[in-house]
Amino acid sequence: MPTDNHHQFLKNRSQEFGADRCFICGCHIPEGSPLRSREHVFPQWLLRELDLWDGTIHQLNDELLQYRKLTVPCCKPCNGGDLSPVEVRVKAAFLDGIAAFRALNRRDLFIWLGKIYYGLIYKESLRPRYVREQEGERLIPESHLRSVSFHHFLLQSAGGFVSWEPDAPGPASFHFFECLDDERSRRRFDYMDDIYAPIIGLRMGRIGVVCILQDWGRSENVQQLQLNAAREMKLHPTQFREVYARLSYMTKVSWKDKKHMIIGGDDHALVIAGDPGPFSGTFVLDEYVQTLSHIWEVPLEAVYRDGFTFSTICDEFGTHNVAASHDVVFTAPYGTTGLWPAHRLSTAHLAPVQPVTD
Repeated sequence: MPTDNHHQFLKNRSQEFGADRCFICGCHIPEGSPLRSREHVFPQWLLRELDLWDGTIHQLNDELLQYRKLTVPCCKPCNGGDLSPVEVRVKAAFLDGIAAFRALNRRDLFIWLGKIYYGLIYKESLRPRYVREQEGERLIPESHLRSVSFHHFLLQSAGGFVSWEPDAPGPASFHFFECLDDERSRRRFDYMDDIYAPIIGLRMGRIGVVCILQDWGRSENVQQLQLNAAREMKLHPTQFREVYARLSYMTKVSWKDKKHMIIGGDDHALVIAGDPGPFSGTFVLDEYVQTLSHIWEVPLEAVYRDGFTFSTICDEFGTHNVAASHDVVFTAPYGTTGLWPAHRLSTAHLAPVQPVTD
């Protein structure tokens, strides 16, 4: 008999898998069911606001999928009853600007960002790794979905079935950054995540947020020269990716699986969070730069040589490296390539960025 948290505490909700199951509550919603609906992983209002309806995202097999087709099965009670009010509040904050977005209820932010993270994994669990083998191996195996069962359990907070104590900081850490905006829609959005660590980075117009979904606020007070500078300036897309790389690397080297006491009954569970502990860990440069080169989509040797790398955010004294617009091209210190989003651009005709010791 199953002994996971869902079956112990939530009689009518479970983590299920497949195209005929609600990705939130697990109920059976086959094609033709009056309860069946689709949930857009990136909400429709966001795709319209940023003119991304026909934009595309890379899947794990590097094939492109249009954002508007990035949907998962969802029952109408979860979609229209539990998730919809959260979407309304997040949309209103987005339209009001970064100050309003920072001030969002932390539960709403966790549900909204956590739904995107889990929704993407769920979608890829439905898609074949190889197009020619539609019924074969999946992009994401079911076993990986099971490994993030506790995250799915926490998402039941959308319907009021799970809560936590203390109320703040809640399950996640949020790092907010103001970003440079642009009139061209495809420049206004960026998304990054890691399937092996619950961390996402999302840039939407002027709003940038990096979220660690299950560290219970541990990382929010992290101090690093480059991160401190980033919080005080408007970030270019290349700089926002550097911020994500730094937080992603530090999250993984400091990660600790935390056990939680859970109490409850009558289809409700209360997670007793307790002290999350310090956010600590070594910052090993030759490990970090592997994350950085991956996020900037350039070869390692383009950003690292003889024990040195550099930052696009500030110099070694913390002096801000302010970019005037998206048209600024950041170049790799070693070689003639640009850094994401100019990673396919040869910069041999440009003056190279002087590397700063890191």
